[in-house]
Formats: sequence, C-alpha cells, structure tokens
Amino acid sequence: MAEENKSKGAVLTYFHGRGRAEQARWLMAATGVSFKNVCLDEPEQFQKMRDDGLLLFGQLPLLEIDGLKLVQSQSINRYLARRGNIYGKNLKEQALCDMVADTVNDSVGGVMGYPFRLLSLFKEGKSKEAKEQGEKDLLTFINKAFPKFEKAIQLNKESKFVVGSQLTYADVLVAALAHAYDEGLPGCLDRYPGLKGIRDHVIKIPSVAAYLASSLYFPFPRDKVAIEYCDNVNKVLSR
Repeated sequence: MAEENKSKGAVLTYFHGRGRAEQARWLMAATGVSFKNVCLDEPEQFQKMRDDGLLLFGQLPLLEIDGLKLVQSQSINRYLARRGNIYGKNLKEQALCDMVADTVNDSVGGVMGYPFRLLSLFKEGKSKEAKEQGEKDLLTFINKAFPKFEKAIQLNKESKFVVGSQLTYADVLVAALAHAYDEGLPGCLDRYPGLKGIRDHVIKIPSVAAYLASSLYFPFPRDKVAIEYCDNVNKVLSR
C-alpha cells in the first residue's frame, strides 16, 4: 500500500447514509485513505454544488481527492482501485475485476433500495411487518446473486480471493455487498462459504475494521435510521 494513500485525505459528499457512496468508503478504508463524510441537508446545498460546477454530471456522490472532483460511483471506485494498487496485476485480472464489480453493482439493489421499499411500514411503526417483508425481499436478491459470486470464487483455484492471488477491489466490493446483506438478513452467508470467506478476510483488514467501528460507518437503514435517511434524500433532491 503506497504511503501517499495513508497520508492524504479525501472528502466524500453525499446524503446521511450509505447508498451509492458506500462502496467508495470501503475502498478508501481498504487502501488506507483517510476521508471525511460531508452530508447534505438542504436542496439549496445540492443546487449550489451544481451551479458551482462541482458535479460534472449533476449527481452525487462527489469525491474530492488528489485535486480532483470525481463523480459517478463506478468511476470513483475504479480510480480508488488504481490509486491503491488493488486493480489486478495485469489486463486479464483487471477485466475480471471489472466484471465482478459490474455484477456487484447489478446486485446491490436489495440493500440500497431496502429503506425506500419499506418506508411506509417504518413510518407507521410496523417494525415486525417491515422486518418480515424486508427479509423476504433480501432473500429474493440473495438467491439470484449469491450463487453467481460463489461460483466465481470457487473457479479461482489460485487462492482465497475472487480474482488472482492477492487482494483486489473486486474482493472489497464483494465483501461490502455480502456484509450489508448479512446485516439485513443475519446468517445469509452460511450457505456460501466462499463468499463468507471473502467477507471475513476483508473485514479483518485493520483499516477496514477501524472504518466499520468508526462514526464514518452508517448503520444498516432500518426503522428510525431508514426514515431519517429517506427523508434526507427526498428533501435534498426536492422530491
């Protein structure tokens, strides 16, 4: 891990929650980039960022790092992977990492949309009903996505990693995805030993463990946390 990655900080601007900024947080943690969360509260703040030209395509998250203002979550992820030297050792590994990353992106909807799908139940105080419906929804996504990741992991006979023989950003993104689903539906990784192994390895990386134990890590969005996050997003986006 390059020393400069440990010494230089970054600023990540988003809402008061995980969403599409969470993968970047995990990648910065894994590569030793110190960062701070800047969370928007008002639509005027978002509009000012657009008016000031800070958001090239008018969307969040925004990552300010190395003098750059990066937008589009997947572009941010790839930049952090290259910067942290976890993008794979050659073109083949990089292509495989990108395929895994794209599949993670296809599979994140279960946890990313979780608070919005259940918002009405949370606001009505129907925690039990929300939990039951939420677990049912998560299991649908898990049954579709997790066997694919398990197969990819098992195909890599070189090591315990998803791609190649050392940590790549594919491992970090898979771990972040698996960890989030396991928070929403505890025990869901038990049927997927390869996936669980990747998650367990990544969360034991000291800098990742420190991130998960810090105030930078937003809690899983259920009940009051879900209501506050959804209200924040809707307010800032004026919807």
